[in-house]
Amino acid sequence: MPTAFSAPRVLCRTACIGKHREVSLDPLLGQPFGSCYEVNQDGILYPAERDPIGEWHAAKPEDDHRSNKEIFDRKDASAQGLSHDDIARLKKQGVTGDELVQKLCENSATFSDKTAFAQEKYVKKKMLKHLTRVRARQPSARAICEAYFYKQPATTNWMRYDALGLLLLHANLGANAQPLVVESCGGLVVAAAAERVGASGTSGRVCAGHTGPHCNSLDITKLMNLSAAARDCVVTAPLTALLDARVRWKRGEDVAAAAAAEEEAIAAAREEALDAKRAKMEAEGEQTANLQIPKERAEGWRPKRIAQASPSALAHLARPSEGFSSLLVASPALEPVDALRRCLPLCAPSAPFAVWCPFSQPLADALHALRRDRLAVNLALTEPWLRKHQVLPGRTHPTMTTGAGAGGFVLSGVWIPPEDDSADGLGGAAEAETQAGAGGDARAPEDRKRDGDGEPAGDGDSDGDGDGDGAEPKKKAKK
Repeated sequence: MPTAFSAPRVLCRTACIGKHREVSLDPLLGQPFGSCYEVNQDGILYPAERDPIGEWHAAKPEDDHRSNKEIFDRKDASAQGLSHDDIARLKKQGVTGDELVQKLCENSATFSDKTAFAQEKYVKKKMLKHLTRVRARQPSARAICEAYFYKQPATTNWMRYDALGLLLLHANLGANAQPLVVESCGGLVVAAAAERVGASGTSGRVCAGHTGPHCNSLDITKLMNLSAAARDCVVTAPLTALLDARVRWKRGEDVAAAAAAEEEAIAAAREEALDAKRAKMEAEGEQTANLQIPKERAEGWRPKRIAQASPSALAHLARPSEGFSSLLVASPALEPVDALRRCLPLCAPSAPFAVWCPFSQPLADALHALRRDRLAVNLALTEPWLRKHQVLPGRTHPTMTTGAGAGGFVLSGVWIPPEDDSADGLGGAAEAETQAGAGGDARAPEDRKRDGDGEPAGDGDSDGDGDGDGAEPKKKAKK
């Protein structure tokens, strides 16, 4: 039986590692995470020996009298005594990668003249070329996001792992939370939210909302190796159904009773279809004894698709007294202003929200609209910036290359519901003000109250000395 820190036993699969197209993953089964392996010339994984010294202690700076100024790059590879045929022959003989790199260093005419740091770089370069070493890492949101960012960034819409962490931080995700996630990053944000919310023994629930009739791809949730509790806490629901249920709740309708009746109708229809199938099989002379016996599932079996929210769960999520604890939006195809206008009314008061977008201008427009309508506080538009550093004794410095500007932007804040129920959602206050202006008076309610109940304000001074259009000026009111 695999332990809590070992890889689960699944069906035999192969993977492309380095130059080898099909490498069997059987040696990884049952082994602890963090184990290091090497791939030999036949494409077989075997455990790699750990370096007893380690990179940190082996790379200490030291005084070296040698210099690289006399060494020139020979494009004809004349400094290397081993030819390509000799290297291929050594590989066929079964020489390991470490031994091959050692022979390359011994047959190099310029290796002994290089400084200690240059020799170290030469060895690393040759090991990357002739030695394929992998490490079995435990699947997590950061590891999967980092792998997709460097290998297939289009799958996750070029979301970087530091931006993902910032998004989860501003959404205040944790145990017993109930966030609403609207994303099109292959299920990366949903899986990361489920990893935090779906701890064993908690009552949290992650709702993956979608705008179309079908849910977006959530394939990354299969790669996360989520626990049963974390996987069961995720449900999918269309945003249109959530909004419709919220409107019906506000009208005073009993949405929960209607949902229960709908579930009973679905169960009755399913039973009727089963009876019809049984009658058809009996008419054809087939056996129906095993019709209702459920199939035996293999150990560790999990459904391929995330469950869709039932009508009762949908009614519970849309209840005004409940509301989602936070909102996460990571869909570049959606306009942030429109997405916030529709989704924020589904959240509870003072619920934090976070919106990620590869571009800053749509988020800047949404931030301006939120400030204008006074529907959020603690607003911030953040650009995450990441740069890797080399950390070695005496040689700690930033790397020479970095992906600056590739992390996208995050808009965060705290949702403040409007006092007027008619102005429900972002931009509702502006629309209500526009409708009031169409009726003949576009001034603010405070100005109309100060001028009186429908009485026109004088065009002159307050003491009545101004000239009106034939109308008598207003007199001062006595105290």
